[in-house]
Amino acid sequence: MSGGVPGPLGGERRLSYHLSIDGARRAVTGARLEESLLTVLRERLDVTSVKDACEQGRCGACSVLLDGRLVTACTVLAADAADARVVTVAGLGPGGPAAAVRAAFVAHGAVQCGFCTPGLV
Repeated sequence: MSGGVPGPLGGERRLSYHLSIDGARRAVTGARLEESLLTVLRERLDVTSVKDACEQGRCGACSVLLDGRLVTACTVLAADAADARVVTVAGLGPGGPAAAVRAAFVAHGAVQCGFCTPGLV
């Protein structure tokens, strides 16, 4: 993380850092310290495969892999994920374990509206 800048008159602090999203290094600038990874992914980086639902870490719609560990993006501070590898459902690719899960969802009619399905996979 770099570039933490105090706001005017000691106000809100803004940060600049990089995130690796699905293999691409992305710059985050002017972020607030308290922003969740979910907020930064969706609102700052336009990563819409990560869904915003309960914002309490219970539903799983915003699940991502953070350095290979499954987390709910709404419960992780984005600044804590600086320089980590973030993989969304879009970055899982056509093969691997996720492909088997996707195929099972389709074969057994487990696909619902599609809002929470990416997090479930």
